[in-house]
Amino acid sequence: MNNSVDITTNIGCRVQCKFCPQDVSMSNYASKNNFKKIEFGKPILMSYQTFVTILKKIPKNVLIRFSGFSEPFLNPECIKMIKHASDNGYQIQLYSTLVGMTINDIDILTTIKLQKFVIHLADNEKYAKIPLALHKEILKKIVASHIENIFFMTMGTLPDEIKKIIGMDVKASEMVDWAGNIDFGRKTDRITGPILCTMNRSKNNRDIPPIILPNGDTVLCCKDWKMDYVLGNLCNCEYDELFRSKTYHEVLKKMRSENDDILCRNCEFALSINKEKNLKQQYADLGINPSDEIGTKLDELYQYYLMRPIDPEGLIFFYIKIKNNDLTYDDIEKQILQSSEYASIPKKIISNN
Repeated sequence: MNNSVDITTNIGCRVQCKFCPQDVSMSNYASKNNFKKIEFGKPILMSYQTFVTILKKIPKNVLIRFSGFSEPFLNPECIKMIKHASDNGYQIQLYSTLVGMTINDIDILTTIKLQKFVIHLADNEKYAKIPLALHKEILKKIVASHIENIFFMTMGTLPDEIKKIIGMDVKASEMVDWAGNIDFGRKTDRITGPILCTMNRSKNNRDIPPIILPNGDTVLCCKDWKMDYVLGNLCNCEYDELFRSKTYHEVLKKMRSENDDILCRNCEFALSINKEKNLKQQYADLGINPSDEIGTKLDELYQYYLMRPIDPEGLIFFYIKIKNNDLTYDDIEKQILQSSEYASIPKKIISNN
């Protein structure tokens, strides 16, 4: 069973990021729920009571991530949901453009321990339609607060006013095409053969983190903007039933197949099992053990600075360098900090505590 879920507090995000397939989610949610049309500025909201009902079904060891298919705070009851989840002992992550957030929301957030709070900053190119004046006001309040574990990201170049507020520059993150759901961003080559999902470090296809929609419908993952893979509805079923559903088992079957059509084959998180087997043999031939002290330390460096597991190429290169005393861990840390990838990932704010 998976160890995290995403909450979509609303459908119809008026931020309209260029790299988010909002039209796809709005049209499909409308058609599946008999709405004539969903308009920007008039989103379909998850009710607080629906959230309370859903949360009761979710085990306490499952992380709750407020993100999903839209800006969480476009739902005025978002902060109530976050506080309720926190009061009930759940670990929480929050991803937000700050659009819809109020000063009162920030005051409440200061009382909540967030595992991660990723702020999507406004950009000069206006890839995200974030009103700059209010964005700056809310951002100043957050930076001055004692909220921990804040990270920054952006889709374009930062306005000088934003750099001044946060005390740093942040390079644009690489955008992807959401497994073929939009025409923008990096295209992902289709993978044939059996595949694994690497969204979670376990690389277990039973650990795919699902997305909960405003009505309780739960879809496969953050790439399922068309809502083709509805696992169940948490207003009507138990949490573990989602992962015993016919839809979920069909997904697993297709992922094990040679070439059955499924969304996952176009996703950057998909890993070829055949490639993984070849890698294991290559590791054995080179005397590399990804789970020993060297492999673990290298992976920790990548997880800490790049927020992802170490890739096979990086593991092979740096493992051999460490083993032969050609590089130290400090040397590798410096190389990571100087990399273009590090420049483009969300940056953590220095704690004010």
